[in-house]
Amino acid sequence: MSGIVRKWLDNKEKDNAITKLKLDNELLNASLQAATNILTAQTDDETTTGYTGSPYSNFRSQVNALSTKYSNTAKWGCLIAKNIIDVRAAFLIGSGIQVIKRESYIGDATRELEFLRRFIEFNKLDSSYPNELAKEGEIEGRALLRLVPDPEESKGMIRVVHVPWRMFSYEVLPDAPNFYRYLRAKYIGTGSDYKGSATLFPNSTYDASFDLGEGEFVYVRLGGNIYQPNITPSKTAYVLRQVEDLDKEMWDWRKINHLFAAPTPVFEFDSESVDEARRTEQYITEKNWRIGKAIVLAGGKYRLETHEGEGFTTIEKAVQTNVQIISGSTGVPVHFMGFPNLLSNRATAENLLELIQLSTDKERDAWRGGYTELAKKAVVMYNKEFNQNLKPEACEIVIPFASSATLNYIAKVYLPMYVAGAMSLDQLLSYITNVDVDKEITRIKEAEKEKEAKQEKEFQRQKEMALATQSRTTGNGSGRTVGNGQ
Repeated sequence: MSGIVRKWLDNKEKDNAITKLKLDNELLNASLQAATNILTAQTDDETTTGYTGSPYSNFRSQVNALSTKYSNTAKWGCLIAKNIIDVRAAFLIGSGIQVIKRESYIGDATRELEFLRRFIEFNKLDSSYPNELAKEGEIEGRALLRLVPDPEESKGMIRVVHVPWRMFSYEVLPDAPNFYRYLRAKYIGTGSDYKGSATLFPNSTYDASFDLGEGEFVYVRLGGNIYQPNITPSKTAYVLRQVEDLDKEMWDWRKINHLFAAPTPVFEFDSESVDEARRTEQYITEKNWRIGKAIVLAGGKYRLETHEGEGFTTIEKAVQTNVQIISGSTGVPVHFMGFPNLLSNRATAENLLELIQLSTDKERDAWRGGYTELAKKAVVMYNKEFNQNLKPEACEIVIPFASSATLNYIAKVYLPMYVAGAMSLDQLLSYITNVDVDKEITRIKEAEKEKEAKQEKEFQRQKEMALATQSRTTGNGSGRTVGNGQ
């Protein structure tokens, strides 16, 4: 063997030894880190050792998990997640959205109100569509609403199209440092995440690679923080693990009941009565004996064995704990998830209704602002596309919600303000759900006119009666009213 070859082999062995030493050091460090994590009950997000928390450690996996659960295609937690999303969406939108004249706007807003009512009706925002958008928002933690001119509609109209993030990967670009203003909404997908844009937008030039300007979209952020507008986990996303654990615990409870809830018949014989035991076994098998039928044993003892342990109580505690965690995080009352036994009394149930109202206040404000921005941008686009001159700032959108606390607050605060002249009637009515403000004001005005007409008619009748009485008195000449027989 030449010296060159020998030197090459020696160097190779040294390299292998160094590599092996590095691997040993890495394994040792990993073992020490794992031991540290276990002893201190701490985890490191950069490692896979130690304790693990939520299995959904990134935003897309959270959205996909909520989506599959709501679609009933996930393995665990479908019913619970659907209940949470539906209840929160119902409390977010209430009975729907309403358009009213902005309190600070001076001037007539009749034309603007007429257009926006037609806009809302055209886009089915006066029916169940806002509730569907609210449910999508609860899954994705955000909503992108695109504005598209529709010249084929009579007098022209602006169409609203919801762009789901799960189907069309996009990101919004804020006007930093003003993170509340969004300048662009841009498609960042591969073009293959949704096939069917021609079906979704049959009469438009829609392209999957959209890049929308500020006036072409409205972005409603329902989760996360203002500095990360593209990472928006909803409140339900924070309890995905608890939702799955709760479903699994209910299944485990069912399994325990299946194994141990039914009593097991036991026929006991002593060691000297083996033949008797065999004959008894043969007899009960041939007779197809069941609990409830009479049986006589010669020299044997009969009893029913049941599970005497308390392992199921730990599952019961786990179920209650997860229900309480989910309720506390999402605001959904425990009895809405099918656990009324966790309520102490009726007053507690009513207080929990106020809890979900408070829990959805932030998202309701976000939707209210989003719909108001949508109405304003729709007016601007309508003016530009169809040569109109409507005032974008004339109207706003409200989402009435009337709980017992809200009605009490209206009676104690807003009603005295209206009586004192510090609040208009339409503003007062806008706080009450299931009330069409303009129709109600028109009805009130018509009722007032009818009341005034009746009062005027009664006044004229009283006046005519007084004149008739005076005429009879003066016609007698004596100042006395002439009666029968006088």
